Amino acid sequence: MTLSNDPDLITLQPDQSFFETLYTAAPLVIVGTRDEDGSENLAPKHMAIPLGWSDQFGFICTPEHGTYGNVERTGAFTVSYPRPDDILDASLAAAPRNAEGDKPSLTEIDTVDADAVDAPAVAGAYGVLECELDRIVDFADGELIAGTVVGKHVHTDAYHSDDIEPETLLEQAPVLAHLYPDRFAAISESQAFPFPEGFER
Repeated sequence: MTLSNDPDLITLQPDQSFFETLYTAAPLVIVGTRDEDGSENLAPKHMAIPLGWSDQFGFICTPEHGTYGNVERTGAFTVSYPRPDDILDASLAAAPRNAEGDKPSLTEIDTVDADAVDAPAVAGAYGVLECELDRIVDFADGELIAGTVVGKHVHTDAYHSDDIEPETLLEQAPVLAHLYPDRFAAISESQAFPFPEGFER
């Protein structure tokens, strides 16, 4: 039997979006950059991921977005991991610009300045990365902005160490997940992954 003959599967047409026909979990982060006039620019991103196990991080953006132009111009950005209680920050950061090119909704989001790069970060986020642009990789409908992490910050209540059980940690600092295309979730429960004996990264 082939996949298309499986009665439990729906075979999509070439023009159908795979990721809009089922829910998949992804991190929801807010990328911070500096506009040309020095003002703060914040934009939510869910196509965002560590690039390997070293200090590289990437997210998808398009040249039409201010975030793209800012990163290309300044060579810097931050990545803030907001808390589920701050989901409105991500929503406000996604608001469109007005006729003057401003985004008034950003004034509602508390920010702090990064240490190693000239970019804002979301205050109170449970994790923040400071990144310098490494390269931009062009794809058909978006571009991967890849950065080198030059600063890392984890909030004390979310810091994963041997001194606290994962269940307790997630209860006190739930993880915000984006369920593409239109939902979010607060992850406060988890199970240990059943790695096989002898497994190595």
